[in-house]
Amino acid sequence: MNILILDIVHGGEILAQEYSKRGCSVDCVDVYGKAKEDIMSDLREYGISVHDKMPKGHFDLLLMPVHCPDMFLNDVTYDERRTFHEAVGGFIDGGSRIEVTGVKGKTSCCYLLAHILSIDGRSIFLHTSRGQGEWKGGTHTIEKRVSIAPTSLLKLPKGHDAVIAEVSLGGSGKAEMAIITNLAEDYRIAANTRKASDAKASIFSDGKNIVPRSESHIWSKYRDGLIYFGGRVSVVSGPEIGKPTKIKVNYDGEHELFLHGSYLHLQYLDTIEAVLEACYELRVPAEQAIRGLETFNGVPGRGEVKRTEIGWEITERNPGISRMSVAKTLDILGYMGLLKDTIVMLEPMSRNVCEKMDVREIKEMVEDKGAEFCLDDGADTPKEKRVILRIIKEGYQ
Repeated sequence: MNILILDIVHGGEILAQEYSKRGCSVDCVDVYGKAKEDIMSDLREYGISVHDKMPKGHFDLLLMPVHCPDMFLNDVTYDERRTFHEAVGGFIDGGSRIEVTGVKGKTSCCYLLAHILSIDGRSIFLHTSRGQGEWKGGTHTIEKRVSIAPTSLLKLPKGHDAVIAEVSLGGSGKAEMAIITNLAEDYRIAANTRKASDAKASIFSDGKNIVPRSESHIWSKYRDGLIYFGGRVSVVSGPEIGKPTKIKVNYDGEHELFLHGSYLHLQYLDTIEAVLEACYELRVPAEQAIRGLETFNGVPGRGEVKRTEIGWEITERNPGISRMSVAKTLDILGYMGLLKDTIVMLEPMSRNVCEKMDVREIKEMVEDKGAEFCLDDGADTPKEKRVILRIIKEGYQ
């Protein structure tokens, strides 16, 4: 079989090697011109042809990421076409894997679920945009940082009670449980020719599929028998920045508890809803689920709150930073009456991400909401503002 693979920046090299092992003739194209030389060298050692421009001709099978536009295909014909998601699904088995996708909150969902399942006595391997490694004793030991493209699922280890994997734009369709955190915006992909919802729906499997109740009208078009989350959690008192927030949880009865003051609680409420629904389906006892919520300290760089000499510093460090995400954080600070005391310090560089920030757009939004804005150039932190919101767009997508 002759196979053409487009894009070796988002995991195409993994698929190339898998097909080559099975005796296929494989050609890869670095369509974005960003592939590292060591990756291309490794592929050539496998006997795989690597091109910087599209070859002309006919192929039995064409593979490309779901976000890759068709404009590269002018001189190519093929018998069959698959996305990277579909190709991964053809290689991977079900196993005890939980896949998580969505527009916002993927990493937080993975971390909280890992924490609670660990408290329930399960061994956990966690793969997110922060990195991958085992979860033990309430801590994620990051052994290495790799992409959360679907092809990375083929490299995850076996032998744990659960592997929790954050996946960009969908999943394998073979997970024991699939979770979509939200579709905060159904943005266009593939040079504006496809929708994010179509890509994310590829995560649905024959196992349990969990989606927001508020988005049932979107996801029910793709799959029957969905499990909806939402309605288990309510805020009893608070929130105040840096202080515990009291919430009520409906999980095999009603429970009141306090969330730790080290993160922005309102930013995590939907995450808590999704994770509790997942835990219920995984038969986690109420005692363990509640203890997990009480002892969870948030995710580093995701609404992380720290005390300073004169007030508070909040850090948002993730690959999903956008005008919308910063606006949501500011809305939470506004709810707590802190906007006028807030300065947003934006690091202007975007690291290890595909989509870059629109700094001007973020600046205008921040100032429209009544907060102060500045670029974080490494100078001393302003002393006159009580709340510093640090924004860094960084991750391994």
